[in-house]
Amino acid sequence: MDVLPPVDDEMEEGVAPPHVPFTFASGDDATAAQAATVLCCNCGTAIAPNSSSMCAQCLSSKVDITEGISTQLTVHRCRGCERWLKPGWIDADMESAELMALCIKKVKGLQRVKLIDAQWIWTEPHSMRLKVKLTIQKEVVGHTILQQSFVAEFVVRNRQCDECAKQYTDGTWKSVVQVRQRADHKRTFYYLEQLLLKHNAHARALSIQSFRDGMDFYFTERNEAVRFVDFLQSVVPVRVKNTKKLISSDNHSNLFNYKFSHLMNIVPFCKDDVVVLPRQLARQLGDITPLVLVERVTSLVHLVDPLTCDRASFDITCFTKISDSDKSGGWSAPVFSAPRLVEYIILGVEAALPPQRAGAASQVFRSKTRLAAVEVARATDLGVNDIRFRTMTHLGHLLNAGDTVLGYDVASGVGNMDDDERARIEKRQALPDVVLVRKLYGAESKKRGWRLRKLQVDVVEEDAVGRRDVHAAEERDYETFLQQLEGDREMRKQINLYSDEPARAAGLDVDMSEGGGSGRPGQRAKGASGLAASADPMGSGGGGGGGVEEEAEDEEALRVEELLMGLSLDDDEAAPDEEDARFLRGDHLKFEVSVSSPRSCYATPTVLISRP
Repeated sequence: MDVLPPVDDEMEEGVAPPHVPFTFASGDDATAAQAATVLCCNCGTAIAPNSSSMCAQCLSSKVDITEGISTQLTVHRCRGCERWLKPGWIDADMESAELMALCIKKVKGLQRVKLIDAQWIWTEPHSMRLKVKLTIQKEVVGHTILQQSFVAEFVVRNRQCDECAKQYTDGTWKSVVQVRQRADHKRTFYYLEQLLLKHNAHARALSIQSFRDGMDFYFTERNEAVRFVDFLQSVVPVRVKNTKKLISSDNHSNLFNYKFSHLMNIVPFCKDDVVVLPRQLARQLGDITPLVLVERVTSLVHLVDPLTCDRASFDITCFTKISDSDKSGGWSAPVFSAPRLVEYIILGVEAALPPQRAGAASQVFRSKTRLAAVEVARATDLGVNDIRFRTMTHLGHLLNAGDTVLGYDVASGVGNMDDDERARIEKRQALPDVVLVRKLYGAESKKRGWRLRKLQVDVVEEDAVGRRDVHAAEERDYETFLQQLEGDREMRKQINLYSDEPARAAGLDVDMSEGGGSGRPGQRAKGASGLAASADPMGSGGGGGGGVEEEAEDEEALRVEELLMGLSLDDDEAAPDEEDARFLRGDHLKFEVSVSSPRSCYATPTVLISRP
């Protein structure tokens, strides 16, 4: 160990002693050397020695590493499809990683610094502003690295993308799909609308126009229209007719520009219609009764005989063959349709055995329903007269005394039926007084605890005359469609139903229970049950032929577990979450500043800014 030389007492005044170097070998002497400090040349704070001789606070005040970095920028978004311009239009949600990457690439000057962190700062949804807090590092004087945070603000400007611009320009579409149904209602299109929303089959359509008898879907490419046609053929029975029109041509290059049209005619039958089968088709379906009820329409038309529970179905090929045949006489319009439905009250129910008929092709399907003999009366006749009707129905597994059902009053009129068809039906003894269609669930739409999404379409008004009547008819058709959903579980499986939280919170979901539901709320009142019990001549008979069990679970009733949650993602009236509450309190303006000093002249001071 080196020993310090003694100081000469006889040294002359005013002469400084010679410089003596300090060297340490190990132990406590080395620790003392590392703890040596110098004063900052600016503020005089004791700091560890460094090449700039300045503390971290003074160095950050003298040097701005954010100089040359743009903090006021602009991003463009399409108002129609809500996509962002990158360049190239991309899909990105608000405050997502994709949108963060787009915004950071817009910032000029980040190539000269090192990006450490980036995070979103909450802004008002309608402010058209995006704020990103960026944390960067940069090496400054004498190998010193500074870290600093700043806020980059992006102004959102609306700019129409090319695809959305084509929607408002005539002649930009390449292919159109025209869906039509020759019927006086739109219930089929309401069902088709829900199928499109569930499978998102309309995503590539430029625009959608709605008419009284159909809808038009416009596409920019032919293959997109062909895929859409294939989807429609898989969900509804349609006849397709393809045409093309030459728009322009270049004979030298052998290039031709066509516009393609796909006309799709849906069969003119809908759920709950009563139709008369042509003679040829009735024989092909196992000699079923000519007068049948349309139970469901999918890619096939499903039929049921309400008097025997026989079931059958046919596809679009069979329909086309019968329609084009001259011998069969073609199809006639439905005998009865939904606007002629009448409310009936069940007075008595008695189970019945279906008749055994040789050659019936649909015996295996009878297990789905139960044949029953019922006695009914019109809801409008209660308390007025004592007119009752006895009939057979395929709804024996659902009906109980006191329930409300919808049916057709055949005794009052035979509808669109000619003499030949009437003779064929009477020969089979298959012309009842009443045809019961379905059980009635729920009440008015305002009392439902669920709702459906709606497709964004452009409604084309053909004329202003009778517009109010058209809207009233569409509302009636939509209400009928909702009632059909409430009474058909298989139909509900094909679409998405959403829970209406405000309605359920108000206690309006009384008709939805996890174990099933009954008819309308209050229709099982004691008075109605007593009336049915006293007026049921079949219920008191012997032989074990009583009605259907009262406690039997209703298979077709709407259940809560069938509903989807989260239809409304943003609720303006909802309470702010924790992050929004901190912003409203002003906590985002409070920062904690800490300075870390290096232990050697080669370490780098850092200014850290963090939120509490």
